[in-house]
Amino acid sequence: MSRRDLERFLFRFDKEPDLQAAFAEAPEKAFIAFDLSEAEVAVLAARDVATLYEWGLHPLLIRNFAGTVGVRYVGEYRRRGLT
Repeated sequence: MSRRDLERFLFRFDKEPDLQAAFAEAPEKAFIAFDLSEAEVAVLAARDVATLYEWGLHPLLIRNFAGTVGVRYVGEYRRRGLT
């Protein structure tokens, strides 16, 4: 896992409407410019914010991603037993 690359994606996702639109249309296209592993792409495409949290990514980046893609992150953390 590359925390730096994942956080770079999440930061840009929060700031760039074009990246958000690409993710909404076809998530696999949104990751082309980023050096992410298959596992990282799968977690992001699945909107698995609990795994992002377990991997130690910055909570505010996760929160912003979750809000944009319509995931209730606190509920996801609870389901995973993280709170």
